[in-house]
Amino acid sequence: MALAAMYVLTIVGFPLVSTLPTLLGLDSQLATIPFRMLVAGLAFGILYGWWVRGTPVLFTTAVLVTFVLWALLIARMFWDTIVSPLPGELYTPAGQLLLLSLGACFLPAIVALEFPSDATLDLARRWIEILGAIAMVAILYVGLRGVLAGSVLYRLATPVLNPISVGHLGVSVMIVALCGFAGAGRLARAWRTLLVVLSVGVTVATVSRGPILAGLLAVVILAFVTRRRRRLGIAALAWRVGLIAAGVAGVAATVLFLEDTGVIDILARLTDTFQDVASQERAKMIRGAWTQFTENPVLGSAFVELQFMENPHNILLESMMALGVAGLGLLLVSMTASLAAAGDVIRAGPRHAWVGLIYLQYIVNGMLSGSLFTDGAFWFFALASLAIAKSLHDRAEAH
Repeated sequence: MALAAMYVLTIVGFPLVSTLPTLLGLDSQLATIPFRMLVAGLAFGILYGWWVRGTPVLFTTAVLVTFVLWALLIARMFWDTIVSPLPGELYTPAGQLLLLSLGACFLPAIVALEFPSDATLDLARRWIEILGAIAMVAILYVGLRGVLAGSVLYRLATPVLNPISVGHLGVSVMIVALCGFAGAGRLARAWRTLLVVLSVGVTVATVSRGPILAGLLAVVILAFVTRRRRRLGIAALAWRVGLIAAGVAGVAATVLFLEDTGVIDILARLTDTFQDVASQERAKMIRGAWTQFTENPVLGSAFVELQFMENPHNILLESMMALGVAGLGLLLVSMTASLAAAGDVIRAGPRHAWVGLIYLQYIVNGMLSGSLFTDGAFWFFALASLAIAKSLHDRAEAH
């Protein structure tokens, strides 16, 4: 139950909790700080339970490499904020950033090393659907209040959640819902169909290219990746291609209709990929981070890009900037192992596939807007993919 709760909270916890203060007109920290404490406390409780019960958990070379990378990242952040503080003002106060990285990113991710049962994954999937639907409806209400008052929607977001975070919530819930169709009854299929439509609508309304790309990637993989020793027939292949094409056409037609009626204005954001201010700033961050790496390729330079004093929005470049070639090497080893595990999990069938697909989703996020220091979902589902793949392998050998 506790492990299932960690899966759920990693995906829908913060989006749901952060929306409540906005609805009630309260300071967001009244909800978000207790939530962070709850997650950290739950993680500590699970780890203590491992020690008391002697719970078997995954510990492989890939896990060790990941832990070494974490230790170096934490050391770099500690050095740059406490021992020898960087000049300038960080995008988040140093103390808050340290607590966020340790308590809300790395610590909860360790919990994913426990081998989950099928019942645990099923429970987590169902609650992600339910709480994800509630969170998305709340976000839509907050984000669309201006539209109801006659204004134009440019990007769906809330005062606490940026459009990228909202978009990835929609993608994760869509993945979970799609994986729940297998073996579901008529009512469950109807519910999940509505949930997929809602998720796609929320994702597109954020006008965030990263989540949209991740969602398309997940749909294509689900449509064309089959279990081992099974082939996809021509008829099934044609049906799936047609279904994806119809879905994309339906979304495009809806967007065009809403654009024509003056309700939304999102096409410019999608088409002017490198013209908006945010994209230009990210390009400058990337150039700055690369320069910092080339000047200090062995030990790295700093845990942030020094012009903007924040992460460069690309985890590969961030590892090079912060830790040099060693950091990049450790990250590549960790990601390669987790990607291979995610592939095994996806091919095992829909009951497990959503875990691997969400990891792929957050790899896309990591390449376009993520950070190694704060992206808890990336690390959680990397380790979860490793643990589930090992569990499936052991079961297959036992049979």
